[in-house]
Amino acid sequence: MLYLHEIIDIVGTGQEKYMQAVVERGRHSQGEGISRLVGCWKVIGSTNRWPRVVNLWEMDSWGHWAQTLERQFVPEKKDAALAPWWAKATEWRSGGFDRILEPAEFSPTRAELLRSGLRSWVCIHSIARTRPGTSSEYFQFLSSQVLPAAEAEGLKLFGAYRAPMRSDEIIVIWAAEDFRHACGVFEAASRNGNAKGFANLDTELLIESETMWLVPSGECFFYPQNQS
Repeated sequence: MLYLHEIIDIVGTGQEKYMQAVVERGRHSQGEGISRLVGCWKVIGSTNRWPRVVNLWEMDSWGHWAQTLERQFVPEKKDAALAPWWAKATEWRSGGFDRILEPAEFSPTRAELLRSGLRSWVCIHSIARTRPGTSSEYFQFLSSQVLPAAEAEGLKLFGAYRAPMRSDEIIVIWAAEDFRHACGVFEAASRNGNAKGFANLDTELLIESETMWLVPSGECFFYPQNQS
């Protein structure tokens, strides 16, 4: 799989309207085989800069992304629905930052998350920078040490990815059951002397990291009230 990760700057109070527009675009994209919306979240302002929205899209491969790019930039292959959607979305967004991501071997796909019956009110999203050339070692550290510790706290791995176009950048997303669960995990980590919390567990491979908490759109498949 390959993923597109977006952090979108929101204009004024347009957060909810923009998220709804993303969900609508997600239905179109999946129906046309362009990409699949994995998650659409708003940033909790007390954890990071706001107002912003985070989107995560899944594609099958680099070849699939090439087809998606053709639908954006090659005139005879353009997706006719994209330009009107983009123009409308600018009412609520001012810009952002996108990354292409490759998943770790242990990172679940969208289909696997769906099958797991995942339900989460809040996701813990970390962006880390590792020492040059150590991203594979950091994935091993995550899978062997951080993942068992997180699962013991009741957290679920939503995804772990590397950014091939940004030097040694890692993104990890964990799903917590609810806000009390997430706060309890961080309280326990702080009480145990790890003030940064489990998601940024100290290691010599890590140079820096930052974390933000995310609340999913009510249309996301893992939103708790969407239980069948």
